[in-house]
Amino acid sequence: MKTDGKDLKKMDTHAFMQTMMHTSMKHIFAGTVVCALTLVIFLAFYSRMPESVPVHFDSAGIANSYWPRNIVVFGVPAACVILNVAAGICLRKREEKKAGMFYVLPAAAVLVTAVMIFLGVN
Repeated sequence: MKTDGKDLKKMDTHAFMQTMMHTSMKHIFAGTVVCALTLVIFLAFYSRMPESVPVHFDSAGIANSYWPRNIVVFGVPAACVILNVAAGICLRKREEKKAGMFYVLPAAAVLVTAVMIFLGVN
């Protein structure tokens, strides 16, 4: 079977794209696991958190908006997982993506979890 240079280049590009898609899926999965682990962190502090967790403060530092504890504990991790999967799918389609881009939302999820637990417990 005879192949010219164009066919070989197409095969190499296809194999490269398949490898990149597989790598992207690994990053999406790892980031989603990190987001899901925020549920474990919230559950560890569940009994120490108040029924209403402060989520917004005025310029004087006084809480002026609260969320129910169950919404914080279960809703925030669920929202993070959904947003991470959606963002990962969008990133997967970008050619100039870098691995670190897949972990911005999971890092933010861990940071938000720590802040909400700190505000809820204190």
